[in-house]
Amino acid sequence: MLLLFFSRRVLRMGVLRSAPVRIITATGAVALLAICSAAAYYFLKPMVADTAVWRLLFDTATVSLILWVQIAFLFVKTLFVNAEGLLELSFQLPLTNRERSAAFMMYEASMTGIVVGVSSISLTVTALLLLGPAAVPLLLESIIFPVILTYLALSVIYLLLMRLFAFLKLRSIENVLLVMAMFGLLVMYSTRMMTLITDVSQTYLNGKNRFVWVTSISWAAHQYGEIPAFAAAALLVCALILLALYLTPNQHVNHSRYLNVPVGGWLRRVLGPYDWCLLRNSQTAVSSSISVALFAYLCLNPVANPIWSFSVLSVGGLYQFASTQPLRMLAGTVSSPWRIYGHLIRAQLTLLALFAVPGIGILRMVNAHAFGESLPTLLGCICGAILAICIGIVFPAEKDNPFSVFIGLSVTAIALALAAIGLGLLHLPPLAMMGCLFGASAMFIWYAVLGIRTSELRRRNEEGTVGREFRRRSCTTNPSDSGGGTALPYVLNR
Repeated sequence: MLLLFFSRRVLRMGVLRSAPVRIITATGAVALLAICSAAAYYFLKPMVADTAVWRLLFDTATVSLILWVQIAFLFVKTLFVNAEGLLELSFQLPLTNRERSAAFMMYEASMTGIVVGVSSISLTVTALLLLGPAAVPLLLESIIFPVILTYLALSVIYLLLMRLFAFLKLRSIENVLLVMAMFGLLVMYSTRMMTLITDVSQTYLNGKNRFVWVTSISWAAHQYGEIPAFAAAALLVCALILLALYLTPNQHVNHSRYLNVPVGGWLRRVLGPYDWCLLRNSQTAVSSSISVALFAYLCLNPVANPIWSFSVLSVGGLYQFASTQPLRMLAGTVSSPWRIYGHLIRAQLTLLALFAVPGIGILRMVNAHAFGESLPTLLGCICGAILAICIGIVFPAEKDNPFSVFIGLSVTAIALALAAIGLGLLHLPPLAMMGCLFGASAMFIWYAVLGIRTSELRRRNEEGTVGREFRRRSCTTNPSDSGGGTALPYVLNR
């Protein structure tokens, strides 16, 4: 039944209804993985006999993979903020509330595992091809066990904080507090990454089995043997799983879809229904909190232009088209696809302006150099909003289904990665690259409008079919059911 759900409601939604599109997407994914694996294979082939280099590679991969686990965990939790519609699909099944919540957690773990697995697939395939069975212990001690333990530890921390906030009666802002706590852990680890990589490199240069906490399983495997280290890691995994299941709440707590955002009278007259659907959405509140925190972090540690933090605001665009469908179903609200798209992009630009205008003002005071480069970065954020709306239309998230969004982001990432590889091989000048960016944005807009037109035609056709069926059945009543009297129009012949 689960496979049937994925086949009908995820893998055949939006543009994936077309079999050629599914084939092209699968072919692109295989081609991208083959390119990455081939590049890693030819790069590491001369080092096949150097076991110390392989350990350095895997230990360094452990340091980066833990960061990727935290990013994927935070991303997936953000996608699942308003996924009650997906949970309702299980109400007719003989399940307890705890089992539903545990299944929800398993869905999140699967999506996180896919993200982390894609980031490590090239090294994994290369190691298996070059080292053969000898690569299995390296994969267990440096990739599989660290990733599983990190995810379970994050889940336990998340559930403990959820219980703490419930005890403190902070359920109204629980989502924002949880996301900010996970973001804080991510920032703390990212600031330690260079130190951890230096410690791992020193272990390789000195030729000693030095203990580094992030590679503790690898250290234990070399210090005490692989079997004791793997057994201890497996026991720890089982303990964390049991603890996570124990801490899982007895019921999935429903959160308000929209928040009461206080505004002045002037904004009430200026903003429209589409704007309010985005600005008051609880998903927007979560992404806004992450955006502000990331902006503050980049101002203090300018590893990138702080304006890039506002690209996180476009996450709401992934659900915007599906969440505003009730507005288009109101009687007498027939609009052209271009007008609907204008409402969607206006809401995104309004949200971006609310944060970008004060953000640029702050940036001018704290970092004049980054302020001078803010215009191209802001254009990049606008392109991100255009792309997010296009994904939300082409891969509609009905009932806030996060799997459709995840599939849409994955397909888009594959296409953009292949395009980036092709443009990199062409060595185009910056002006030509800018033209390609604007051309891609125009294509996304056109394809989004085409998707709106198709969706609206399909919806009106379904409504017309239901209406005709209702009228047909209301006119074909059985005289025996009505006692031989006059047929009543509201009595259906069931």
